[in-house]
Amino acid sequence: MENLIRVSKAENLPFKKQTFYKWWHLKKHPEIFIKFSGALFIDLAALERAMNKTRLSGHVDEK
Repeated sequence: MENLIRVSKAENLPFKKQTFYKWWHLKKHPEIFIKFSGALFIDLAALERAMNKTRLSGHVDEK
């Protein structure tokens, strides 16, 4: 559980809290989220893997 952080208490992360809530709502990057007892958590290890994977592929999501 040391790699989990509650989104509502997330500070010093590369994205804003609102971004994480939007991703959860849009079902974007579901591998980084865990919903437990009504609270939304981020798996920091999964977030780091996803960021490294994106960096290695050179993919930039443009909208």
